[in-house]
Amino acid sequence: MGVAKHEKDRVPAIGRRWAAAWTTGDTRDLARLYTKDAVYTDRAVNLVFRGPEGVEEWETGSHQLIQNLRFEATGGFRGRDGVVVEGVFSGHIVGAPRPFAVPLVTVLRLRGDLIQSSNDYYNRTEILSDSGLPADWTPPGS
Repeated sequence: MGVAKHEKDRVPAIGRRWAAAWTTGDTRDLARLYTKDAVYTDRAVNLVFRGPEGVEEWETGSHQLIQNLRFEATGGFRGRDGVVVEGVFSGHIVGAPRPFAVPLVTVLRLRGDLIQSSNDYYNRTEILSDSGLPADWTPPGS
């Protein structure tokens, strides 16, 4: 337990705020962390959202599709203008037989104290497998 706690202590503050904002239920919490011209990219599903409004749209849609959505930051580091956050992405896709929990890495590029861009990296196939869904599953209405 001491090692895990030590790793969490190394997550830069903006990374901890980013992870916590995903679980507040208020989509504005996450959007407030981004610049007006921010770009949020989810590499696993190849979607791009722009500005705080786009970030809010992405989080709202994610919470509609995934119940109990969480991101637990477990490690990370900061460079001059960026932060890498490592963690566990978990939740339960609506209608799926089981919940999932998979590793996720997010790269945050900063401008001052705000996020100018973020890129999420995780294995979509692993989420579907953990959830008991077929590899070619797509969300309803897509």
